[in-house]
Amino acid sequence: MIESAREILGQRPNLADFVNALFFGLLSILFGYVKINVPGFEGISADFREIPLLISIFYLRSLWPVIVMCGVTLLTPSSVHIVTVFFMHLAGLVFVWTTYNKLLTKISLDWRGALLWIVNCTVYYLVFIIPLLILIGQWLEPQYELEFIEYYVRVFGLVKYEFVVTTLVTTMYLIQFDVRNKLIKHERTLETQVEDRTNKLATANHQLKMMNENLDEMVIKRSQKIKEQLNTMEKYVNMNSHQLRVPLSNILGLVNLLKEKKRADTELSSLVENLDGEAQALDGIIKEMNTLLENEMKFHSNGDEIEASH
Repeated sequence: MIESAREILGQRPNLADFVNALFFGLLSILFGYVKINVPGFEGISADFREIPLLISIFYLRSLWPVIVMCGVTLLTPSSVHIVTVFFMHLAGLVFVWTTYNKLLTKISLDWRGALLWIVNCTVYYLVFIIPLLILIGQWLEPQYELEFIEYYVRVFGLVKYEFVVTTLVTTMYLIQFDVRNKLIKHERTLETQVEDRTNKLATANHQLKMMNENLDEMVIKRSQKIKEQLNTMEKYVNMNSHQLRVPLSNILGLVNLLKEKKRADTELSSLVENLDGEAQALDGIIKEMNTLLENEMKFHSNGDEIEASH
């Protein structure tokens, strides 16, 4: 369920900003119950509502939720006029949000980033919260006859503890927030790399499978071709052993008959001798061809059996 909520908020940034504004606004109400009374100023007290308000800056992606959050934090019990509370927070948070999103997010968050955030918090308190608290408060409900500087110094004496605590807490939160985001980005990068390598391995396995299938097909075709060649060679051997040798045997038989007659014709005897020599030579060639063909057939047959066994 939590993952589904995150997915929905991730797809709708405006809704995510609104939810964050409500959450940090309500959180500021809780922190607002931690009160610090101002010595010498009845009805004026400090609190720690600024901590969640400043931390919200890290999550809000637009300015309009700041207005919602400032409105929610007005529910914090306070003796200060709600107009003063609203506008002093709004002005300060708009400044901090602008500085953070336009500058801090553009640089690497090292000691310089932490120092810049401390400067942000300092300006937030010294330039916006305290002066606007005094000016708007005196304009709406003039109660004190103190000079601005004297009033400013006395209020700062109260909020200095709140200022130090808020600055330290939000700075440490910013550092761990940045580290967590970097870890998330690194995890996503690793997931992308693993997914990419997995896809490459799947592609390679598919290609290897296709190659194996093609290889099997090639082996089958080659084995078939070898069988056809062996059949052709076998037919040739049969023709050579029977059809070709029959007339050759007849020739040799006739030559033997001519020799047995022992004719006196010298020329005929010479021709018979030459014919016998050529016939014997032809018979030797045919025998040699038969031997070579038989050896070749045995070689191919053995090779085919080896491939078939694989």
